[in-house]
Amino acid sequence: MHPKVTQEIIDAYREVGVAHVPGVFAQDWVERMTRVIDSVVAGLRDGSMAFGPHETMRDVEFEDHDGYVRLVNAYWRVPEMQELVEECGCAEIVADVIGSDEMRAWVDGTFLKEGNAEETATPWHNDECLFPFSGEHSPSMWVALTDMGPDNAPLLTLAGSNKDPHRYVSSWALEGVEAPLNFHPWSELLERVAAPDADIRVWEARAGDMLIIHPKTIHASKPRTAGYAGRRLGFSLRWIGSDIRYQFNPTARKNPFEGSELLKEGERLPDSVMPVTWRRPPRKKAA
Repeated sequence: MHPKVTQEIIDAYREVGVAHVPGVFAQDWVERMTRVIDSVVAGLRDGSMAFGPHETMRDVEFEDHDGYVRLVNAYWRVPEMQELVEECGCAEIVADVIGSDEMRAWVDGTFLKEGNAEETATPWHNDECLFPFSGEHSPSMWVALTDMGPDNAPLLTLAGSNKDPHRYVSSWALEGVEAPLNFHPWSELLERVAAPDADIRVWEARAGDMLIIHPKTIHASKPRTAGYAGRRLGFSLRWIGSDIRYQFNPTARKNPFEGSELLKEGERLPDSVMPVTWRRPPRKKAA
């Protein structure tokens, strides 16, 4: 295993749906990724940067208001982001924690919070509900690029929700479609986290720490405490591992793979659609 990964970390991921791996990214790496993100955000704000469509990935999404920035799908258009991820060894760490033999980078998200409005808190959700996949090897790698203490919008999770046998019909689901039988209503998700006995965990982190979040884990974030100075910057990347198979999800509004002749129901994703970022070396045979 990677030296940053311990059995305790793996056990925590399996039990509560989140693994906290401290000190993965050196200060120099954090500073370089921060500069890349700040440059992209500045370019989108002043119009000097624009992103066109990608062959297989969704369009870039950029939301900027009230001290909150949400940037999605920039990874495949920004070579510096890809280089930083590929050079740091983070794919191997995620693979060791989730038990995968290969990792493919999929969807990225950058979240910058500078304001103190309640609206900058991330609402309760899980990631799997809109995925066009079956399998469990599609976690989110969440990287703290600033310290994330109790006043700086730490992440919240419902412990054990990673073990749910069902999925949810997202609040962003396509309207007018019939959800599969194993999809539960979104109201049930919200009721679970609001229950008096809900096992809500708070995940504080230091800049350079990694959180690995199971795709079923129900999570959110606190808002930034009123009057708290500075900002909260996080970079996330969703991965596709070895047990993932393509599965059409009728509730998804945006499925970039829908209609592709390269994807077959129940089969692995071909390299031409999503290339392998990291693959576990074959074990050496005993002499």
